[in-house]
Amino acid sequence: MTNKKPRNASTPITFKVLNEITRKLDEFTPRQRILAEYILQHPENLAFLSITDLAAKSSVSEATIVRFSYELGYEGYPQLAREAQQAIQFELGTAGRFRLVRRMRSESLKKEPTSSFERVLKYEIDNLVNLSRNIKINDFYRCIDMLAEADRICIAGCLASTSLATFFGNMLSKISHQVDIIHGHGVMTSAVINNLTQNSLVFLIAFPRYPREIVEIGQIIVEKGTRIVAITDSHISPILPLANLYFALPVGIPSFVDPYAGPTVFINALVTELSERDPKRAQEILGQYDEYASEVNLFLKPGAKVSRSNIGNRSGKMSKKKP
Repeated sequence: MTNKKPRNASTPITFKVLNEITRKLDEFTPRQRILAEYILQHPENLAFLSITDLAAKSSVSEATIVRFSYELGYEGYPQLAREAQQAIQFELGTAGRFRLVRRMRSESLKKEPTSSFERVLKYEIDNLVNLSRNIKINDFYRCIDMLAEADRICIAGCLASTSLATFFGNMLSKISHQVDIIHGHGVMTSAVINNLTQNSLVFLIAFPRYPREIVEIGQIIVEKGTRIVAITDSHISPILPLANLYFALPVGIPSFVDPYAGPTVFINALVTELSERDPKRAQEILGQYDEYASEVNLFLKPGAKVSRSNIGNRSGKMSKKKP
């Protein structure tokens, strides 16, 4: 039998499971071979279709798909599908992800929520469920120990992960005075890295498509002997080899908008747990922040009135009446 190669359509997917399927093609049962040939011709379906939809489209049973996944060394179809999603995240550009998700949604046999809001909400809820299944509690508390022992904490995130790094750094700064945030190469990044010691702790945050800068920053930090915790999406992430500890938070491919509900909740849990590790110190630093906020009138007072008429005056610009 002649081995077939994946089609080179608008989505040139080359994840390693396709090579394994091609290699084992002659070892499959007849029904498994039908499924294998369907996947080789439509690799993106492996990442997006439910087991029910895949069974219907490939004309095999769900049991065949389960046995096929076992044959490839996976615990089941969900694990196989997750790896396919992660590989697509790595390989596809932003526009490619947008096109692929729209096409796959239109081809799905399963009735989807009618609005974008419902679809995104359902997707993020699924990510939160996966978060609870993927986090190892022992690793979580090991990370808290590392945070509590660190003389300095640095949060590094570039491009889309800039928002996560900023959020994480701001929350940590409320209970620690030794926090730096970096978003890429530059003078400030150089100064922050130079201040790191072997007792410091750096968080590298990177999700597909993994920014080159965050990998380069991580490589520099490794040379200093500073400990690194990676917050990423999977075991194929390029920042994993740099880390002493990592957390894989699957985010999937909802479209070109990065689905960060899971990572945000995880960061929230880390900061909350750290504050409870030393509540006296946390309360002291939070009190200092509240004093500063009060001195500079950072927040609106209860009952303060805001009207459109004084916007121009407060910005130093007097509104001009028309003649």
